[in-house]
Amino acid sequence: MAGILATSSAVLALMIFLIWYLLHWVGKLRSIEQMKDDFTHNMTHELKTPVAVAYSAADSMLRYYDQSDEVRNKQFLKIIMQRLSFLSGMIENILSMSMERFKAMKLSIENVEVKPIVVEVAGMIELKADKPVKIDIEIPDNLSVMADSLHFGNVLSNLIDNAVKYSEDTVNIKIMADNNSIVIADNGIGIDKDNLPYIFDKFYRVTSGDRYEVGGYGLGLFYVKQIVELLGWSIDVTSKPGVGTKFTIKFKNNEER
Repeated sequence: MAGILATSSAVLALMIFLIWYLLHWVGKLRSIEQMKDDFTHNMTHELKTPVAVAYSAADSMLRYYDQSDEVRNKQFLKIIMQRLSFLSGMIENILSMSMERFKAMKLSIENVEVKPIVVEVAGMIELKADKPVKIDIEIPDNLSVMADSLHFGNVLSNLIDNAVKYSEDTVNIKIMADNNSIVIADNGIGIDKDNLPYIFDKFYRVTSGDRYEVGGYGLGLFYVKQIVELLGWSIDVTSKPGVGTKFTIKFKNNEER
């Protein structure tokens, strides 16, 4: 009798364990499926940005084409080419993240003038924004850093674009830089202290009301941090809900060039 009870108890314990194990893996599969959905959602959003800018420029050329205005036509064609280049870079970024090649990624380091890149990226984001955006830029004309120009531009684009997306109806952004750092500050909705430690994690998004649907914290900030660290720099963030967010990228040994 004792043997039967022991066997029955063992079988019951095994069944309970198997049920727990099954539920555990069902939960994991659901998490993986959610991560896939998040990845698709974020990539769709990130890829739409350069496409939308290029489309706006092409649409303006078609609607208001003036053969005699060569300067204006070249400006719109330049915007289209820049956004296609950005799109190509974004595809490379996706491949880099999907294959975990960040540590092995080889950057094309060169002397990069900071202000022209900031002005260019800010102009593109203002062009495609669906609400009033004011971007104040305080950067010396002669400031330069050793960086990969494509990835540096993508980093700035991610940070400035987030500042627009996670703001209310009117957006005020201030970008300042010196030989030691570049700062991007906004008047957005802010990030609460519970979410702040995780915003650079892969696939992490701040679930704050309807802002969850905006997308952008899934891979954008993960990419930003990886590139910043590959450049030998560091990035810090401070934020206060209802006031705004400030990202600071510190250039390492830039003064020693």
